[in-house]
Amino acid sequence: MAKYRQAKVKRQHHVLKELEEGLAFLASLEAVDAIIPGVIRPKWGGKIGFSYQYRTASGLKLIGRSSGAAQEIFVVSRAPDEVLRQMEAAHWLPARSER
Repeated sequence: MAKYRQAKVKRQHHVLKELEEGLAFLASLEAVDAIIPGVIRPKWGGKIGFSYQYRTASGLKLIGRSSGAAQEIFVVSRAPDEVLRQMEAAHWLPARSER
């Protein structure tokens, strides 16, 4: 698949269908400069949705999960705390106390 951007999402890799709505939410946030989906890997068990992994030099890393796969999601942002806060408020991420 050729690299191109759709809104703020770089489309170098395929994106899990179950994550599309969450990526659209992320792209709508002012604090998000870009979203870079990573490689899709098979997985077993767990909840469908997003989980926070760690901060990166340019923002943060999330894991998006579907019914049978997991995908790394890199979020480029100058305000990663704001991105996390807004994702929690919109229930795209569990509250910090639940992680």
